[in-house]
Amino acid sequence: MRRWLAALAWAGLCGLACVVIAADGPLNVVTCGADPAGRTDCTRLLQELHSRKVPLFYPNGTYRFNGETLDFTGGVTFESPTGVVIRNDLAPQPVVVCDDQGHLIGLQQNHLEQDERELGTKGRMRSGSLVSPPLSKAARPTAVDVLAHWYNDGGLECRRTGGGWTGWYYWSWAFHAPVLSGGKAGDPYDPARHPLLGFYRGDDPVVLDWQCNWLAEYGVKALSLCGGRVDFDRWQRPEAEGHWLYQLFHHVPNFQRLQYVLWPPSPWLKATPENRQKVEAGWTQMIERAYRRYGNCYALEAGGRRYPVLYVYEGEALRGVFDNYRGAGQTAAFLGRVAARFQAAGYGGVALFVRHPTAEKLLDRAALERQGVLYCNASYAEDHGKGRTYPERVASFAAPTGARTILNTCTARHSQAPHPSRWVCPGSTPALFGEQLRKAVAHVQTNGMPRIVTCYNVAEWAEGGPGLQPNMRDRFGYLEALRHAVALPPGAVSKPNAAFEPGR
Repeated sequence: MRRWLAALAWAGLCGLACVVIAADGPLNVVTCGADPAGRTDCTRLLQELHSRKVPLFYPNGTYRFNGETLDFTGGVTFESPTGVVIRNDLAPQPVVVCDDQGHLIGLQQNHLEQDERELGTKGRMRSGSLVSPPLSKAARPTAVDVLAHWYNDGGLECRRTGGGWTGWYYWSWAFHAPVLSGGKAGDPYDPARHPLLGFYRGDDPVVLDWQCNWLAEYGVKALSLCGGRVDFDRWQRPEAEGHWLYQLFHHVPNFQRLQYVLWPPSPWLKATPENRQKVEAGWTQMIERAYRRYGNCYALEAGGRRYPVLYVYEGEALRGVFDNYRGAGQTAAFLGRVAARFQAAGYGGVALFVRHPTAEKLLDRAALERQGVLYCNASYAEDHGKGRTYPERVASFAAPTGARTILNTCTARHSQAPHPSRWVCPGSTPALFGEQLRKAVAHVQTNGMPRIVTCYNVAEWAEGGPGLQPNMRDRFGYLEALRHAVALPPGAVSKPNAAFEPGR
């Protein structure tokens, strides 16, 4: 009765007839005056109804909303998930969205498509009202551990305050009427490069929480976090390059449902004492400030011991810094010191997943393993196929073998301007990604390799294209493909992720 009187009083003030379904039921937005035919802008009315913090009911229809925010704390019910479309005047796609489990995500961030370049270094995109996701309870056994490479390249505060041109970190290239740097028209709107979360703030804890929730729910085991230069003394500041990682570790509940792999520095620097000290200090800080503080790191199991994994983006760059490309003795000694730091914390040593690894004739793998260093070959964006199109590359899948080789797969490898890589590999689809991943899983199982498959990418919207985040074209298609490709039959048990012993 109280809710009915409150609704009636508000209706009198607005000159509208507002009737509830029942005394204890939700307010029907149509009987309160909302136009389900999409002819009338309902922004003010919907904001007023949502601001009352009472349950609302939306009958099927199309509702125009052009406001910055909506309050969802009272609860919302749709007559049907696909029958209700709340959209703005920029495009026909809905801006209030749900996931495939029926959870309300909320009002997409930056659905009004504000250009970050016009906000200035102190401004932030304002539009959007996401609700917090549930905590993932997924515990599905999988045929392999999936490690997803996550390079965060959208809506970061640090990209507006740092030096250099950072155009692809802005979302303006992906808008419905995209405009690139210099005022030139961009490519046509691509719904596959439009996140379901909207053109989001990449260091927002709620955004990150949804992303981690979905990754955990659909079968990802660990995240390979491409952090760039992480200054652990400053990473709590929004303008710091590693701030989104700080948010993950401190303010994202679903991140605890996943494991992590970090990237220590491996820069191309001259072999000077100062540079060697700089690189070693960076590795030491990452071990002490992350791996020894946060318990959910991903580790290989070997010989009854655990070996936390680090991803080394440029293996040969380390040899340049420590040995000036004259042998690898100092590089091996450095890696031994890294293993010793982990051993001091109770681990067996360290596992390195290395892109561009140093040749075995220079860096003896067996000798490293005796020191506690498991040195594995691991690419970043290789898909082990040939051809200019994604279907051709999936059809020609021919992966390497080896007890120290980690296979990679790719959701997509096709860039869009303004990203400078200009990769050309059209034709990616969720179904083809699932086929590639099934081939990789079978290859690992057949050849006795570590039961691990990495995946490029989680969310490189400008360079890689569709990834393991739902988008406005495929929704959860890529995540569904992953879930089916790595699922074990009912009753089956996951096997250990390592297929070799130290010194083998």
